Amino acid sequence: MSARKKQTTAEKDVADLRKGLEDLKQQTRTADAADLASTNVQSHEFDKLTPTEQSAASLGVNPANWKPIAFLNNQHYQQLLNANMLDDGLARRIEVSYI
Repeated sequence: MSARKKQTTAEKDVADLRKGLEDLKQQTRTADAADLASTNVQSHEFDKLTPTEQSAASLGVNPANWKPIAFLNNQHYQQLLNANMLDDGLARRIEVSYI
């Protein structure tokens, strides 16, 4: 005789989370498909991109959605300053060019 194991609360929570993730993935796929199907080409924005960014945009990435990673660069710079890993001259040049 076999006994069925009742589903625990943790297993139910995990199943709910997985379903929620799958729903979000499907929403993202739907939104991305709409962007790719859009015929609205903004060439003035495309021309502002670097060649690498233009290559990525040509593969289906909308140039209007291309976001810079300035937050990452700024945080890395602050970490280097806090750890005193930057030469004083380099830090001054970065500060001057940043302003």
